[in-house]
Amino acid sequence: MPQKTEQSTPPSGDDLLQHAKQTTSDVVDQVQQQAGSRLDQQKEQAVQQLDKVGGAIRQVGDQLGGQDQGPIAHYAAEYGRKAADGLQRLTTYLRENDTRALVSEIESFGRRQPALLIGGAFLLGLAGARFMKSSMPAAAGVDSDSNLGRGLPPPPPHQPVHVQSTSAAL
Repeated sequence: MPQKTEQSTPPSGDDLLQHAKQTTSDVVDQVQQQAGSRLDQQKEQAVQQLDKVGGAIRQVGDQLGGQDQGPIAHYAAEYGRKAADGLQRLTTYLRENDTRALVSEIESFGRRQPALLIGGAFLLGLAGARFMKSSMPAAAGVDSDSNLGRGLPPPPPHQPVHVQSTSAAL
């Protein structure tokens, strides 16, 4: 005699929809947690870097202020101290506030002052690009000193197109 297998009733459309909603909700929660964790890490790195920059600016200001170099040096020292104080307030604010609260404040500021937010993002991008460019090593072969270190002669000096070389006439 053949064995009877129990047939389960196929899930209804409502059950499938409920399962899809739950799965989607779980995935969204997981993505939000990962994004929040990454934002927290990046916020902490930014705070550490801002602390270093603020310390360097304060040190330069203190050095300029300690020397008797005239009114311009005194003004630069005062400006440096004020900039360092501002960075210190910013880092304290970033440390004390939750990342989600910071994002919410940026969003609300963007709604109130979109031009300022876009302009600030643009300036921040320019500063970041400038920093990245200055921190990259020079490309190989571009520096004439790198050829000298390998025993190669330095590259010929650049001559404008309108100047004829004397060797070409020989």
